[in-house]
Amino acid sequence: MYAPSVTDNTGIRLAPASRTRLRHGKLIKVDKTDICDCTLYDLQNGGTGVVIPDAEADLPDTLYVADTKLATVNLAKVRWRVGSNLGVLYLEKPVQLSLKQSAKTK
Repeated sequence: MYAPSVTDNTGIRLAPASRTRLRHGKLIKVDKTDICDCTLYDLQNGGTGVVIPDAEADLPDTLYVADTKLATVNLAKVRWRVGSNLGVLYLEKPVQLSLKQSAKTK
């Protein structure tokens, strides 16, 4: 997966394409019960993209996103969804998980 490049009207790239950093994550309900594993990636607008395994999964509007690579968890709001792809907006600063907690999210 990669971020779209910026081109002019002739199709010539004006800026180099940026690499998308994919990482493992987990979606968690506000009551702290697991929803599913997911793949996280950075969006150009500063948000986070999420890919879930089940396009039909019922997700709450507000949930926690655990980033196992960074060992952080954030409260987030789902801003958009198209099938198994969604964009989330973080509602607060990330909370660093302890080593014991991060082992549970893997």
